[in-house]
Amino acid sequence: MNTDELIRALRPDDLLDETYHRRREADLARIFADLPAHRPLSVRARLVLVGAAAAGFAALVVPALVAGVAMPDRASAPGGGEVASASPSRPAPVATLDARSFLLAGADNAARADVRTGRFWYSRHRTYEPRPSGEILVSSTESWYDAATGRGRMTTGLDAEVVAGEAARTAKPTPTTQDYRMKLLLNIGGEDLSQDDFWRLPRDVEGLRRWLHAHRRGESSVDFTFWMTRLMLSSPTTPATRAAMLRILADQPGLKLEQGVTDPAGRPGAAVVSPDGTYRLIVDESGARLLAEEYNGPDREEKRAGRSVYAGARKGEKTVYESSGWVEKIGDRP
Repeated sequence: MNTDELIRALRPDDLLDETYHRRREADLARIFADLPAHRPLSVRARLVLVGAAAAGFAALVVPALVAGVAMPDRASAPGGGEVASASPSRPAPVATLDARSFLLAGADNAARADVRTGRFWYSRHRTYEPRPSGEILVSSTESWYDAATGRGRMTTGLDAEVVAGEAARTAKPTPTTQDYRMKLLLNIGGEDLSQDDFWRLPRDVEGLRRWLHAHRRGESSVDFTFWMTRLMLSSPTTPATRAAMLRILADQPGLKLEQGVTDPAGRPGAAVVSPDGTYRLIVDESGARLLAEEYNGPDREEKRAGRSVYAGARKGEKTVYESSGWVEKIGDRP
């Protein structure tokens, strides 16, 4: 079973599950209602409760020992000092940063982030969902959630549009807002976790590594670690847990780093890519705040087991984490 199928299984109670999927399908049906009739589209209902890591991380601190850094030749200067001199027979040295160094620096920055303040976890994310017909459905979801009581609000279908090639059409469906009072649970390796459970996850590398090992079911270590990093950085976890997760990801072999990239919203950052290119995490320049994720593996169909929904995925699917953080009441934004 693939990583997303294993753990992207949100399990609200029957009321939210049935209501959400019914409204989600209705929203998508309205979006595609005026598309040509000879291009039928299947609708994949999916509940997503994710957010980005809280803003306010410190600037990137590059470790002193960075792979690919060459020290210039030094010659004596007048007065006993030294000046750097480059041999005319070779190009000047260029400092490069590898994925491991970048992630470790990001972990240091994540550990210095502010701790929890406020009652509700707010998040807003934008998804890009390729359809079999070639169009891409783009829409945003905004949510507030109090893990202690289950009270919350979710609005789906915000700023929806259908993108076909270089053209974009604004669909303008009526966004759907739902208030609820129930706990939303995410199933990981057979364990149902609430947001409070995420806040209580181990905060040290070895403790979190043992927890991950106990919950990995038949997945490759790299795939599972990539997915869990995305989850930890987009959920209301502690700064120490986020830092530990980044350090665990840094230990994975074969990671690639792409510098000078932008996410689908145009924000600058760097991309950490899995060895086979299936998973791509775009983080900001601090290395600690998740901006977007991209899936470039084979298409997978959605699966259901009882009330659990194992979300499918299509190649090219993206999620942009627009905003997140702790707020005092529903309606507030960080």
